Amino acid sequence: MKPALFASMAVNLFLIVDPIGCIPLFAAITRSDTPARRRSMILRATIIAFLVLSFFAIAGRFVLHHFGIGLPAVRIAGGILMFLIGVEMLFGRISRTETTEPEEKEAAVKEDVSVTPLAIPLLAGPGSIAAVVLFSGTGGDTTGSLYLIAAIGIVMAASWALLRTTDAILRVLGQIGIKVVARVMGLLLLFVATQFVIDGLLALGILAGTPGPTS
Repeated sequence: MKPALFASMAVNLFLIVDPIGCIPLFAAITRSDTPARRRSMILRATIIAFLVLSFFAIAGRFVLHHFGIGLPAVRIAGGILMFLIGVEMLFGRISRTETTEPEEKEAAVKEDVSVTPLAIPLLAGPGSIAAVVLFSGTGGDTTGSLYLIAAIGIVMAASWALLRTTDAILRVLGQIGIKVVARVMGLLLLFVATQFVIDGLLALGILAGTPGPTS
C-alpha cells in the first residue's frame, strides 16, 4: 500500500469521525462530571471505538466477498452516506446518523456516556463504519488491513487528545468557532464523498463508457 493511500485513510476517517464537532455535545452531557471522570470516559470511549472500527477493518473484505458486493457499490453507497453527513456538518449540526435528539437527552442524565453515545455512535457511527469497510476493500490484503487499523488508531488518538482538552478548545474557539471548523470539515467531506461516488461510477463504466472492474 502506498503511503499516500494510508494518509488518505487517516485524513478521511478523521473528517468523518469529526471529534471537534463532538466537543460541544460532550461538554454538555458531562458538565456535572469531575475532570478525572471525564478523562476516564474519554479513554474508555476511544478504546471501544477503536475496537469496533478495527473489527470492521478486518471483517470488511470478508463481508463484501460473502455477499458478493463489489467495491464500486461500496464506493457509491459510502459516498452517498458521507455526503449526507457532510451536509449536516456544513450546517453546523451533528449528523443524525451519529445521534438523535432523544439519545442526546438520555445521555444528559446518564452517569457514564463512554459507551453510548460517545463511543457509539459519535466516534464509531454508521459513517465511519462505512468508510472503514470501503477502505478495507481498497487495501485488498492483510497488509492493507494493518495499515487501516493503524490509521484508525491515529484518528482515535487524535480524538482522545481533542476531547481531553474540551474546556480549553471551547475557551479558545467558542461555540461559533467550533461550528466554523465543523463547516470547513463538512465541506472537505463533501468533496471526498463526491469523489467516492465518481470513482464508483467510473469503475462501473457509467461515466467513462467502458466497463471497469467490479471489485
